Amino acid sequence: MEDVNVRSALIPLVTTVTFLAVSVASAQTTPTQPPQLPGWDADFSLGLISNAVRDEGGDHDGSSVHAEARIDVGHYWTQHLKTEVGVGFLNRWEDYSYEKYPVPSGRGGNFVFTNKSLRMVAVTPTFSYQFFENQFAHPYLCVGARIGFLDTHSTTSPQTFTQNGVTSIAPSLDRTDSDVFVRPVAAAGFKSYFNERTFLRTEGAAMFDAHGSPHLALRVGFGFDF
Repeated sequence: MEDVNVRSALIPLVTTVTFLAVSVASAQTTPTQPPQLPGWDADFSLGLISNAVRDEGGDHDGSSVHAEARIDVGHYWTQHLKTEVGVGFLNRWEDYSYEKYPVPSGRGGNFVFTNKSLRMVAVTPTFSYQFFENQFAHPYLCVGARIGFLDTHSTTSPQTFTQNGVTSIAPSLDRTDSDVFVRPVAAAGFKSYFNERTFLRTEGAAMFDAHGSPHLALRVGFGFDF
């Protein structure tokens, strides 16, 4: 009778333990789902950008530095690979030039002063590779092109010259010229996360002019993944 009672008590216990063991083993062998990765990110940044003087219509080599406000939107194809397009707005700046104006006598001449007001919008498509996974700071490298759209508004006032008894008048000028140029660009930077979605972005870039000379840019901004 006692053996029957013991067996009766052990059967539910063994059944319960077996069920728990199978449940634990099943939970351990069931693959966990990977975390959902963001498909897109966007950020707004401010920085300084160095332009080639010749790209601005100048007649000599060198660089000019301007402030830039920029918006970037990127799409993640994998956790590491991303394509991105940035649109940068440079502050309007003033320049001037002197051009020789010939006199009717054909001997000598005078110089006409021209005021220039310049404005540029730059579109930068890039391919990026982001290093590491699930880290606070994500370093990345990217390559692409910078497409500059430059508008130059040139104005002069009528100017009168007298030379060798001959008077000539240089007419006024009010003209807007538009130019487009494409320059290769390479950049490196960091995305430092405040939480799972919000980040601080810092970046340094080099753009290469038609002669292969680098022109640098630095920017910092805030963004989010979505």
